[in-house]
Amino acid sequence: MLKTAGFRGVKAVDRIFGHLPSLRAFQPLKGSFSAMERLDGGRYDGAVLERCQPIGHCPEGSVTERCGLGQHDFQPWSAFWTRCEDARLVGSMWHWRDPDDRICREGVFGLTERRRLGEDGIGVQWFPGRPITLPGAWTSIASNWGDGRNYFHWIFDSLTRLQVRESLPEETKILIPVSTAPYISETLEMLGLSDLAASPSVRTVRPERYYFCSPTAMTGVWNPSGFGWLKERFSTFFSGPGSGGRVFLTRRGTNRVPADLERIEKSFEAEGFKVVDCGKLSVREQILLASGATAIAGIHGAAMSNLIWARPGTPVLELFQSSYLNGCYEQIAFHGELDYAFSILDRPSAMTDLGEWFERLPSATRPD
Repeated sequence: MLKTAGFRGVKAVDRIFGHLPSLRAFQPLKGSFSAMERLDGGRYDGAVLERCQPIGHCPEGSVTERCGLGQHDFQPWSAFWTRCEDARLVGSMWHWRDPDDRICREGVFGLTERRRLGEDGIGVQWFPGRPITLPGAWTSIASNWGDGRNYFHWIFDSLTRLQVRESLPEETKILIPVSTAPYISETLEMLGLSDLAASPSVRTVRPERYYFCSPTAMTGVWNPSGFGWLKERFSTFFSGPGSGGRVFLTRRGTNRVPADLERIEKSFEAEGFKVVDCGKLSVREQILLASGATAIAGIHGAAMSNLIWARPGTPVLELFQSSYLNGCYEQIAFHGELDYAFSILDRPSAMTDLGEWFERLPSATRPD
């Protein structure tokens, strides 16, 4: 009786959700492995570009110090590549699995336990399915957050892996996220890589030759090698110094938007700042804007990624709310030798801080 009822239940679920996969197809993750350890042990071919980067800056009273995330450090962190011929890449972020269903730790920034069903939809990491073979040599630059939903993570987590790709012994095609974000296709086109990029609409692929290109640093931290590479590769799109005037990078239609945003924007407009919503600009336009700016202010968010393009010495003010402090853009400012300052908006002295910062701005930064 119970057996019959159970069978009917399975059939009912099958009618609602479609054909259920065979239990033999159930392949959950069974642990993790380090590609760096396997490279060092001789199991994989490859090369180490950098074992460790210098530790960054964490001045007393800085955002980096206050948030306590250690974003000036996270060393040692190796930048390397390995070659593998039995890799399966699973899900929307092409997570590398070995034949024993272990996930590559470096490919997920070491966060092997931080798995969310929403990353791939229910079932993808449990039932990866039969892989589609990809002939030739391939690498991937998709990752935990570099899946096309955030400009910062695409620029700093995904694109910087192309720095490692430049050391490979043969040219590879590049797996990217299945995403409609225009900045993905635009940045690849700017780098001359559009024809090599692909995003198959399948759950699992097996490249004939897979080259794993590691992230060059932990996400959101001091990464002088990656920062320098980005500036060099995109420098041809910079505008002339001082051509863009003062700009305020606003934040709209998302989380962590100040309740008094309109008042804040007007206070900056009164000081000669142009209020810009970077979500409406192309990557080229954002690079032109930041590289030509005489002063940059903005609310903490992905638009502040454009500090990477700013000229040394550019005055910068980043605005925070006390509920969320993060030093990722401060670290970019340190590397670019920008004149960085910050203010916490819901602190009583916030407007006084803004006034003092305006007073310190060189008069030459103000448009005529």
